[in-house]
Amino acid sequence: MTDKGRPFIGVHFKCCRKYVRAYLNKKGDAFVAWCPKCAAKMVVEVSPYGSKDRFFEAS
Repeated sequence: MTDKGRPFIGVHFKCCRKYVRAYLNKKGDAFVAWCPKCAAKMVVEVSPYGSKDRFFEAS
């Protein structure tokens, strides 16, 4: 998915029951998001094999 040219994935933080967008970092090797409640950082590395998943869960 993209938002005005910025690739992102959806992340559900189970700790606060919120969905956020994780945007691709500048290197293009990982999607990064922070929990809106506790500010925990979540990183999803980009696989060379790709993924059809667009939504992920974080504990």
